[in-house]
Amino acid sequence: MPDTTTHTDCIERGTTPCHGTVEPRMSLSGSGTPFSRCDRHWDARLDREEEIRRRYPQHPPADFDPTYAGERWDED
Repeated sequence: MPDTTTHTDCIERGTTPCHGTVEPRMSLSGSGTPFSRCDRHWDARLDREEEIRRRYPQHPPADFDPTYAGERWDED
């Protein structure tokens, strides 16, 4: 079956009802590829991103000690 998705189709259509304007939204993953989402699903995606960044901050918490398990907080 051919892909009939257009820029006017929310990529999350079918998961929950769409609401609002569907338009290309910036990628939050760093890929640089925009994805079309409706206002409702875009707001939900922003909420998910906020939760991810809260859970996995860029800087280690004050009590992080890499000697406990030989782990590092970053890839550098």
